[in-house]
Amino acid sequence: MRGVLIIRTPGAAVHRTALALVATAALSLAFAAPAHAVQTERTVTTSHTLSIRSLSSGETRQVTLECRPTGGNHPEAEKACAAITGAGSIARTKGEDRPCPMIYDPVVATAEGSEDYEEEFANSCVLVGGKGAVYDF
Repeated sequence: MRGVLIIRTPGAAVHRTALALVATAALSLAFAAPAHAVQTERTVTTSHTLSIRSLSSGETRQVTLECRPTGGNHPEAEKACAAITGAGSIARTKGEDRPCPMIYDPVVATAEGSEDYEEEFANSCVLVGGKGAVYDF
């Protein structure tokens, strides 16, 4: 019968211990990263300067809107932030269908800051119908 000879050296034990420490550290980082990423995402403040400019008169109305936490001088800040968060961006926000006068009085809606956005609408009513609380000021 043949026997198997196992030789243990102090170097092998040190190697296994070092390998175990590296693996433990790597696993700790792998599990810690997603929790940190979620926490960072919740605390990111977004800040927008929103403007509505009438192309016929040149008049411009402007407000500031901050989200997470809600602030600025926008009269419907909470609703506007909820709309932006729900849609993922100002460009993708949607208002509610509503009847508007068929008067061509074009306005340009812009946003600067955390997101840059610009779009022309036939009149203010169509703008608010298309973008909801974000441009309801």
